[in-house]
Amino acid sequence: MVLFAAVAIIQIIQGVVTGGLSAGSSSTMEYNPETGEFEGGPASSGLLGASIMASMFFGVVSLVVQLAIQAGIVKGALDLTHGRPISLGSMFAGINWLQVLVASLIIAVATFIGFLLCILPGFAVMFLTSFTLHFIIDKGLPAVEAIKASVSFTIANAGTLIVFFMACLAAYIVGALLCLIGLLVAIPVVVLAQAYAYRTLQGEQVAA
Repeated sequence: MVLFAAVAIIQIIQGVVTGGLSAGSSSTMEYNPETGEFEGGPASSGLLGASIMASMFFGVVSLVVQLAIQAGIVKGALDLTHGRPISLGSMFAGINWLQVLVASLIIAVATFIGFLLCILPGFAVMFLTSFTLHFIIDKGLPAVEAIKASVSFTIANAGTLIVFFMACLAAYIVGALLCLIGLLVAIPVVVLAQAYAYRTLQGEQVAA
């Protein structure tokens, strides 16, 4: 809950800072009827540039925090399947953040390209790579090997996981429709169910 609040706070700060800078820059912009262009002094250009830089900065910070949340929840869910007690500290301990970042960037680019190709390939990428973080965190695999392992795993268990994947999407959609508050329940439940599926479909023992 604290981590989700952190993302919300970052986005609020981003809106306030960039909104203020944009307002400051637009207030000094003037239209020149002779040239047909908007003109502004050095202060206007500087504020506009600062607004763009601030937006980029907070965007990157927000993405990093969200990635950390996702990896931490996956780590906590995997620990629960082993019957280990979890805490805020343990959820973020022992994670290879570099590999998590590299894998996430690769998947993000592949998913984006997939959605450009008539949408369905994007969902296919999401499905095939949905266990990448599990293999990085649980097995210690590097990014590319974890992606390959996830693809092999999902293909080998496609019948079961396609139904599971559709159920997860439905849970996220319902959570989003409930004023986003439902996501606070849907996300941990889905990630925990995914961890159990990851364990059981590999024939690994799951703690009761």
